[in-house]
Formats: sequence, C-alpha cells, structure tokens
Amino acid sequence: MDVTADSLFEAAAVAVRAFREGALVEELPVPGTELRITVSPLPVEHRVRLQRVEQWAQTGTVKSPVEMLRRERVRELLGLKNEAVGRAGPR
Repeated sequence: MDVTADSLFEAAAVAVRAFREGALVEELPVPGTELRITVSPLPVEHRVRLQRVEQWAQTGTVKSPVEMLRRERVRELLGLKNEAVGRAGPR
C-alpha cells in the first residue's frame, strides 16, 4: 500500500490504521508484527515492529514542537490514549 507520511513511525501508523479499518490483510497487526516500509523515490526499506512504533509514540522526551506533533499524530492514527509526552528543556 502507498501512504504519505512525515516520518517512518507515521507511515507505520497510517498503514496499521488502514489494516484495522479495511479488509487488506487476513490477520490484524499486533505489537510483534514487523512492518516493512519503503521510502520513495529512492527505494530504501525500513523494518520496524508495531510495538516499537507504539513505544515511541507514548514514551520518551520530546525535543521539539514538531516532534510532539508527530507523536500526537501517530497516537491518533493508532487509536492510543493521547497522553502528554515529556518535554525537554528548562523547568
């Protein structure tokens, strides 16, 4: 399937959402499912487990507003609870 995304994890989340909403696959992806993502126009393939995508979306320190928005987008696509992720910087 072809998707448009700003990051590897967003591409994975868009694909997982399409799999869950449609009849594209016989078995729905689970955390251990390995997703193969090819970036175009130069074909570069990445492999990432759904569990890693979910982990990235829900944990870790956010270093920029752009990264925060990317994580929120992936959580939204995966239907995960939209909890705030820690921000880096002075307190």
